[in-house]
Amino acid sequence: MIGKVKQNLKFGLAALAFCATAVTGSAQAEEYPSLNLRLAHFVPSNTAGAQWEQWWVDEVEKRSGDKIKIKIFWAGSMGGPKEILKLTGTGAVQLGVTAQGYFTREMPVAGNASLLRVHQAPADAADSWKRWQEDPQTRADMDQNGVIGLYHQGSNPYRLFCTKPVETLADLEGLRVRVPGAPYWVEFLSAMGVVPVSIPYSEMYGALQKGTVDCSFAPHEQAISGKFYEVAKYAIDMNMGSQPTWGVFVNKKIFDAWPENVQKLMREVSDDLMEVVAKENVKIAEKTIEVDFVEHGITYVKFKEAAEFDEKAGSMVDLWAADLKERGYGDAVERLEPVLREKQANFKD
Repeated sequence: MIGKVKQNLKFGLAALAFCATAVTGSAQAEEYPSLNLRLAHFVPSNTAGAQWEQWWVDEVEKRSGDKIKIKIFWAGSMGGPKEILKLTGTGAVQLGVTAQGYFTREMPVAGNASLLRVHQAPADAADSWKRWQEDPQTRADMDQNGVIGLYHQGSNPYRLFCTKPVETLADLEGLRVRVPGAPYWVEFLSAMGVVPVSIPYSEMYGALQKGTVDCSFAPHEQAISGKFYEVAKYAIDMNMGSQPTWGVFVNKKIFDAWPENVQKLMREVSDDLMEVVAKENVKIAEKTIEVDFVEHGITYVKFKEAAEFDEKAGSMVDLWAADLKERGYGDAVERLEPVLREKQANFKD
């Protein structure tokens, strides 16, 4: 479906298909209503990670006995990344895929789980997202925006992909690095002498090519699917942490009006996806380094001063906690901070 990413993930999709087979029979015994739904997606279908939304759609259709059909509108064709939450919440589309990190004002607690050097691996990020959904303030954030979060993917660790080698703290000084819209990243990286540049993911290739930025921040496999290797040949090994990146939101009023079996089906497919994707992403990361980097002439650079980085940078959890307390969400911090501290305590490069 999507070239190199499809090749990277064919074993993962096979594993997911096997997992799904065990529940398909019982699901199809249910009587489902005929539904034709639209899903607005903010990235192109060939972006690493986007294939899992196609899997989710296919599984919902298959397990419903072809009664529930969902058409994906890729690459922001129904709305940009910062518009999809509102489009979904107002019912302009029933389903939308975007990243919670874009909505830290609209969802002050729900949108603030993407932190650097906290989640070591995809399973850690996915687990934090699940535990976030149990919090009353997260649910209030979602309710206020008229949506329910069905899942978020646990990404592979974010790492630097650069036009020059980066090995030490000195190399970070003045380095222009593309950062996403997640909170605290600019403050955290600026303390290291980095010059954060906020640009959309869709503009990363051009920014690297033109020299607007020296590095991108993303899981390494996105550098392959986005062909960043054509304009940047250095992948830096330092683990900046896995993230709960993006996932499916559904309009709350529409979801609540669906029969219970439809709601249960969508949650089951979502839970299956999060569990298996977290495992498969680890295999994808290994193949990206061992096979794809070699194929495309990418130099894998070891960052030599990770401990010094942590000592100088401090903890992003501290920034998160101070900000939310100042904004009046101290109760949520008290409930959720132990989750982040637990993850950070077990973080290893």
